[in-house]
Formats: sequence, structure tokens, C-alpha cells
Amino acid sequence: MKILHLLGATDDIGGILSVLRNVQTATASRAIQHLVWVNQTYREVRRPALTYRVSRHLLDESSSHLRLLVGALRALPELKRTLAAEPCEILHAHSRGSLMLAAGVAALWRRPVLFTNHAYARRRGLYRWAARRRHLRTAVLTPNMARHYGLKTGPGGAEIISECCADRFFELPCVPRGQRDRGAPLRLVGLGNIFHWKKWHLVVEAMARLTDGERRRVEFHHWGPVPNSPEAAACNTDLRRLIQDRQVADRCHLHGLSLSVEEPLREADLFVLPSTNEPCSVALIEALALGLPALVSASGGNVDIVQPDRTGLLFEPDQPDSLRDCLRRVLRGEFKPAAPAEIRASVRHRCASAVADEYCRRYDEMVRSPAAQPRAGG
Repeated sequence: MKILHLLGATDDIGGILSVLRNVQTATASRAIQHLVWVNQTYREVRRPALTYRVSRHLLDESSSHLRLLVGALRALPELKRTLAAEPCEILHAHSRGSLMLAAGVAALWRRPVLFTNHAYARRRGLYRWAARRRHLRTAVLTPNMARHYGLKTGPGGAEIISECCADRFFELPCVPRGQRDRGAPLRLVGLGNIFHWKKWHLVVEAMARLTDGERRRVEFHHWGPVPNSPEAAACNTDLRRLIQDRQVADRCHLHGLSLSVEEPLREADLFVLPSTNEPCSVALIEALALGLPALVSASGGNVDIVQPDRTGLLFEPDQPDSLRDCLRRVLRGEFKPAAPAEIRASVRHRCASAVADEYCRRYDEMVRSPAAQPRAGG
């Protein structure tokens, strides 16, 4: 079976691409080939390598809906030529830009397409409309995402298929607890790109609102790249300025890109994810798979992944005071997380093998569908 993942990515910055890498590895022993359709500007920097096909027009994301629509319309004949040269049994769309392309394929060619929604969007009507299209199947990442869009799930409705982390995270030793030197500061670790919507500034603000004595007992270490965009560059500048203005430069450290997320996580006492409406964080799943408790905003996929007071703590979204109060609970010893093995078990169903099985069942159903038979134009 050959699957063409419609993405249009311009940067290799994790997220959806991390999931595709994990699924590719988990299905390596099966007769499945994964191809990823990216924008011509894309350059691979991560491993393992993926197999790509290139589009001149398709974009994964843009602040302009018109630009996304025009890109999708121009990509449609491009896709037709690509499939004529290399037929694929399955088309699997993943990004906001590829949704319009998927809708066009489903409507014009009447060919089944699976669309996985990886984002929380303010304009929910578009996604409800897409979920009602014949031949266009919708998958969301968590029950909370289905509620956000007002989508029915189950037979005849949207699928729920989680993001995933690599199987190897469940084979590695859990992060040991209680091994840090007596008196060593609580080490918070965050992983992810530097974008404004990631809201790393909330961690800085929360630490600035601790007392001097409390602050000396906490360190924040962030690992992640600054994507190649003006917005990301501005966010990086703003974040570094905020760290200086709040006088926490000795407690907050931005380390840049790490190609081995395991190493920063093994140095952590607590994983932190401050973004609001984070869809379904792969980094969060990786941290929990290593037995590390998490501190996350009570929004998005977090509420379906983190079990309050067992596998982590949830703070009120966009509220640095709430995040500060959670830190105080940890410093006072009031938070007693579950054992690392129990934390790991809470996300075992989000491993790559389990998620790949879910997708493969959907792919098999699509291949068996009468509408999946090859026809002119698709």
C-alpha cells in the first residue's frame, strides 16, 4: 500500500512531521510506503528520513486564507500529474492548506481522502463543513478537539486518532525520581518551537511572581528552534527581552534546537507546556512515556492526556498566577505524582504502534470502499 500524505510543509520543525516519522517507523515491517508531499522550499533537517514528493504550490499554513485556497487550487492539477506518474492507494491530508485540496479531490474526483485535523481553529464552521463532505473522512486528535468543533464521533462521524510518540520511549528506562542532589533547584523543561502561540512567556511571568526564596529553588530550561519566519524571530526577541526585564536571566535558559529530546527530559523534574489549546503535544506524550510528570494548561488535548494530581498538574490557561500557584504546590511538596511506571502506562495507547494500527484500519477500509477504485482524474 502506498500512502501520499498531503502536507505542503515549508520547514522541518516537528509536529505533524514527527508523527509521520513515528508512524513510518512503526509500519516499517508492513507492505506500506509513506510519501510526504511538501512545498518546494522544504529542507529536511531531522531524522529518520522521510520520502518526499514536491509541490510548487501547496502550503501547510499561512495567515492568509486566500493564499491557502489559491495554493490548493493550483496544487490540484499538480496532484493529478503526480498520481498519474505514481499511483497511490491512499491520500491522507494533514494541514489547513491541504484541507482545501482534499475537499477538491473528494468533490471533483469522488475519491476517498482522510483528513486529520491537527489544530484548534477559531473558524470552526469550515471544519464542520468538511466533516459533512462525502468521500472526505475527518479524524481529530482527542475528544476535546471533537467538542471544540462540535463534531459527532463514532460510526458515521469523525474518528479520534491521537498523535503519537516513538515506540522506543516505552522501552527506555523511566526518568528516576528523587535522585537529584539535596537542595538542587526544581528543574522545569519545555520542548517546542518558539512561537507566540506556544506562550513560553507564561513560564517566565510565573517565575517572576515567585518570592525571591522560591525563585532560587526553580530553573526553567527551554529546548527548541526558532523557525525561519518573521513571527518566530519577533517572538524570540520578545521572550529574551522579557527574561531580562523580569530579572530572571539566571533562572530561565533558552538552549535552542536539540535533536535528542530524551537528554533534556532526563534532566527534568517536571515537564512544562504553557500553550493554550495545544492540539495533542508529541513532546508531552514523550515526557509522560518516560514517567515524567507534567505541568500544562487546562485546555486543548492536555485535558485528555494529563490526569490531574496523578500524572501532572493543570493550570488555568493564560494565567501566570495559576501557573505560579502550581509551582508553589510542587515546591511545598503538596503534589505527589503517580509512580513513573503508572505515568508511562497512562499514555501507552499513544505509542506509534498503537496509532499506526488505528490508521491502518482506516486505510484498509478506504481501499475496500467502492469509491476507491481508480478513475480518470484521480
